[in-house]
Amino acid sequence: MIAPGNQQERPMNDVTVPVEDRAIEGFLGAFRARAEAIADACTRCGDCFRACPMTEPAGIAAADPGATAGAIVDLITGGAGNDEAVRWTEACSGSGNCIPACTHGINPRFMVQLARGFARAAKDGPPLHTRWRKPFQSMSRGVRVLSRLQMPPETLARFKRSGEARTAPPDVVFYTGCNVVKTPHIALLCLDILDLLGIDYEVMGGVGQCCGVYQFRAGDFVANSKVAYATIEGLAAAGTRNVLSWCPSCQISIGEVSLPNYAAQYGEKPFDLNPFLPFLAAHADRLAALMKCRVEKRVALHERPVFPEAMAAVKKLLSIIPGVEFVDIDVPRVGTQANSLSQLPEFKRRLVQRELQAVADAGVDTLATVYHACHREICDAGDGRSFEVVNFMELLGEGLGLDSEDLFKRLKRIRDVDDIIVETAPMIAAHGLDLDTVRDALLFEFGSQ
Repeated sequence: MIAPGNQQERPMNDVTVPVEDRAIEGFLGAFRARAEAIADACTRCGDCFRACPMTEPAGIAAADPGATAGAIVDLITGGAGNDEAVRWTEACSGSGNCIPACTHGINPRFMVQLARGFARAAKDGPPLHTRWRKPFQSMSRGVRVLSRLQMPPETLARFKRSGEARTAPPDVVFYTGCNVVKTPHIALLCLDILDLLGIDYEVMGGVGQCCGVYQFRAGDFVANSKVAYATIEGLAAAGTRNVLSWCPSCQISIGEVSLPNYAAQYGEKPFDLNPFLPFLAAHADRLAALMKCRVEKRVALHERPVFPEAMAAVKKLLSIIPGVEFVDIDVPRVGTQANSLSQLPEFKRRLVQRELQAVADAGVDTLATVYHACHREICDAGDGRSFEVVNFMELLGEGLGLDSEDLFKRLKRIRDVDDIIVETAPMIAAHGLDLDTVRDALLFEFGSQ
């Protein structure tokens, strides 16, 4: 296999072609080939558009479904689409409601998000690689700083490969993605439960093993492929077929975008990427036998439809916690995570208000988030209300007798950046963090409060 970025030269058809140029054409060719296959399979029936929960919030519910689907196909095959199609791509929250609606073997979520990339890449403006660089750098800085403000070096080391020689591959790789370590108690509980189950695992992730979602969203398909392929090969190096992803954005970005491209270019998929939560729910009977504590709480769930099997897994895991009563609330379920709704801030604000009111009206004790980005946004929303907000992994951990503290929520409640710096001074010193970098990261994360 030719590693992306390798600058060697090899003859091809008697012409010396830089390997980097061949790799770039291979990256783009994989997207083009998939786009053509979608164009051939799509009947322009519009069922995916009809199933989408974002068309009304985006103001395009009255658009013709078939014509809009056809314009999406036009976008991914080199055309300009139309205004409604471009608007649809920008509003896509990754809910996945479109996937079961399609009866033609297409993943419309991938189709629409691929069209978004093509549409953004076609816009006049600065070079593609500069369009994603600043948000990626801000994310990277935030991950580095927030994780270190909450974990001493020895705990942070749990998220790095041990480096010890193995005699056999691990049972699984736990792929964190980048952002979950901003709320490290969630990821630490995942590892603690794997330990309880006696599962041999390696941990991989962090910004050095990014899924490439920032680049894909910007339409920089070359940079996306370079980043994602490097991560794929890093994950494959563990030697196991079973890689478990925590982050739903990573599951989409690698599982639906990059792994199929990689397999098309190099002949095979080096591993299977699956969401962590269904894997954990498959061990529900064993976990039920390990329960130590009753958790007397009426719990509503902050659901995301991105992977229905993951939501079913969460409900199964809640059902084995002694004392927990699950209460279903009637609110719209949209999006991948909270940040997937950022294109429509007023819709997002109303949606959150409606959910919080529904939780209060239901008389529950606890609103349980599932994913980390959602948790960061609403973890303090219970303050002054009749219920608390926790991550569902905290409830599972409590039932199993595992200690966890939501230090992110604690920092968010402090609100003043300088007070946070005073509070976390020992961690800043332990990790040798630069104060200006810490302040910038905290202002980016909490400044809008």
